[in-house]
Amino acid sequence: MTMSLELAGVKSVLSFYRQAGEDLTPLMEMCGALLETSTKDRLRETNTAPDGAAWPKSFRAELDGGKTLHDSGRLANSIQYLAGPAQVEVGTNVIYAGIHQTGGTIVPKAGGALAFGLPNGEFAVVGSVTLPARPYLGISDLDRDDIEAAAVQYLDAAVPR
Repeated sequence: MTMSLELAGVKSVLSFYRQAGEDLTPLMEMCGALLETSTKDRLRETNTAPDGAAWPKSFRAELDGGKTLHDSGRLANSIQYLAGPAQVEVGTNVIYAGIHQTGGTIVPKAGGALAFGLPNGEFAVVGSVTLPARPYLGISDLDRDDIEAAAVQYLDAAVPR
């Protein structure tokens, strides 16, 4: 008799976990908020990739002592997350975001040159511009720890006391 009661208790707890796992949107919302905050912190404060590597300093940041990828704040302010039942996406719709994440070479669409103003007030005309990768999207070790803690908290809350 005692064994069947203990087994019934285990089945009950497992049932709560199963139900909690059917739609993980609340957990994905927590993870999305964590990742949005850490991504914005990378852009606004640390200037480091998710793996902790420092980004190469931009020409503008060197000239004015500012932060790389954070002049106007547009990129950082655009970071958002979208949570679903089994996943969360973190990103931005800013058109220049991808080249900063992965790096690459910008070439003119038409004509033979790119023309733009420099942060020091000078004007440049060049055939191409190569930007180094400055990854800001991703999951750091601290993010992993925070996500694990959120998952434990979520599952713990699934079982009524």
